[in-house]
Amino acid sequence: MINIFGRHFFKLVVVVLLCFGPSFSHAVDGSEILVDTSFVREKIGQPGWTIVDMRYPEEYAEGHIPGAVPLPGWISKLYADDTKRSATVISRLEQQFGQMGIGSDSHVILYGAASRTSWNGVMFWVLELGGCNSEFASCTVQLYDGGIERWQKEGGELEEKKNSTTAATFTMTPGTNRGVNMEGLKNVIEGKDKAVIIDVRYPGEYDGTDIRALRGGHMPGAINIDFSQNYDPDSYRMLPVADLKSLYSEIPLDSRVITHCQTGQRAAYSYLVLRTLGYKNVAIYHDGWRVYGSNLSLPVEGETWFDFTKVNSTMKAVQELKDELE
Repeated sequence: MINIFGRHFFKLVVVVLLCFGPSFSHAVDGSEILVDTSFVREKIGQPGWTIVDMRYPEEYAEGHIPGAVPLPGWISKLYADDTKRSATVISRLEQQFGQMGIGSDSHVILYGAASRTSWNGVMFWVLELGGCNSEFASCTVQLYDGGIERWQKEGGELEEKKNSTTAATFTMTPGTNRGVNMEGLKNVIEGKDKAVIIDVRYPGEYDGTDIRALRGGHMPGAINIDFSQNYDPDSYRMLPVADLKSLYSEIPLDSRVITHCQTGQRAAYSYLVLRTLGYKNVAIYHDGWRVYGSNLSLPVEGETWFDFTKVNSTMKAVQELKDELE
């Protein structure tokens, strides 16, 4: 009798928890990160969902997915214009997200212009850096791959009005381990910590023939997988999963992976691709090569040097030609 009562009591507790207990947000991961047109259509106007247009303000004004809110340009350019990754940026991001109606429990769908692949990756990474798609927060972030061009091609209507939002509260959650600073990077290079470093720059930057800092070359042990290998050159859509798995086949799925480029934008797209493939422990060294390559205390493989003499000679020749034309 006691055992029967115990079993029924346990079932009752489970039912109560399911019906009235706390709801836990589903952490988006792997293949769920990319969404299609029908998914976006279903979420337009739904409570708790925010669709973000990552294009230029004037493009947003000319027509956007119904219900979408614009992304201020400074966020996409944040990791290209400024090497100061100060803590003050965090509070500014939190305030901006809140003004856009994005809260710590929101579900966000991102889209942009298909060809701006690197910009499209930055916002995804910033929100994951802030805790989305993790055990640390309830918010989720997904990408509508193909952007506004795909939406129109597949029959989606556009609207021109600027959508207003209800202010929300977004708090960047610490502990996501989505960013790597110089100290963390050095620990990997020196063998103190284990990780795969993927240099997503163009091959010329990697081998030192295209110099964009005081020195050219690459970090010791880094492998080069050019970020443009991840997408179709015509549609700018991400390549099929099978092709991408082949591209990253030598990197175990459970690896700690660090991506980097010159400023962080291209690295953000490769980060997005890796997350889509199911890599969970991915981060970005967001200072990029412009900081690393200009720090003469750091080791470089295939080291080359920026030729100031050649640049000065070129500038002098240009000035002389200009003087002649005048």
